[in-house]
Amino acid sequence: MSNPNLRRGDKGEDVFRLQSRLNRIGAMLYTDGDFGYATDIGVRYAQDFANQPVTGIADSLLRDWLQSRPEPFPKLDTNGVAFIALEETGGLDYYQKNTQWPHFPGEASGVTIGVGYDLRWNTEADFLATWGNLLPDKVIHELITDIGKRGTKARARELRRIGIAVPFKFAWSVFVEKTLPRFYADSKAIYPSLDHLPGLCRAVLVSIVFNRGNDLRGDKRKEMRAIQMILNRADQAGLNQSQHKLILAEVEEQIVSMKRLWAASSGVFKRRQAEANLWRSGLARW
Repeated sequence: MSNPNLRRGDKGEDVFRLQSRLNRIGAMLYTDGDFGYATDIGVRYAQDFANQPVTGIADSLLRDWLQSRPEPFPKLDTNGVAFIALEETGGLDYYQKNTQWPHFPGEASGVTIGVGYDLRWNTEADFLATWGNLLPDKVIHELITDIGKRGTKARARELRRIGIAVPFKFAWSVFVEKTLPRFYADSKAIYPSLDHLPGLCRAVLVSIVFNRGNDLRGDKRKEMRAIQMILNRADQAGLNQSQHKLILAEVEEQIVSMKRLWAASSGVFKRRQAEANLWRSGLARW
């Protein structure tokens, strides 16, 4: 980085690189090159994580430490990993204020903890294997009762009232070590050429499957089936890179088309548009 220190109000490529490196440890930032409130929170989180003075100023000491941190899930671009986590939690600040407690995202979801871990769609055996060594026994025993059940706002409020919470350090480790590998495999089951895509584009498809599952049946899943056909066409032998990218560009339209399923004011509607934008960005950088 050319700047010796980066602080709130700074903008540019140096800030973009800082945000990308902060995302390695779970800062969950949009990499827009603008050092605003969320980036300030991310820097302070990283300094605390690294046992450095918490100043909100990204100096060379912090940047060197961030540079030494591994990519959280190498099969996906780190900023794509951050995007999924951000969509599931609302970001670091929002997590501390709201998402650290069990919550109910609505629709067909169950009570959800951590980074998008939905108790309705996980078995008791998986829950115990994933969280058993991280959360206190009383928390485990309470949450087991929500396995397999559709959630409600009332139940989420009750769990918060009795003090059930998931520290972010555990939520992040479960997300990158357990949850993402599972959803990557679920995505690859319907999109076999997933490994051939740019890392950001892989993250987009994993984000969609994370949110919707990998069932391809019915009219509501016609865009997901169309994406499957596009990827199959793009993966055929004999195409040069330009031809390959031209076919893959068609995926963006299908992601945008999925917005038909949700009200324009809903978070999922906005998430689909953000995924479409990320897909386009991933192809452009490839």
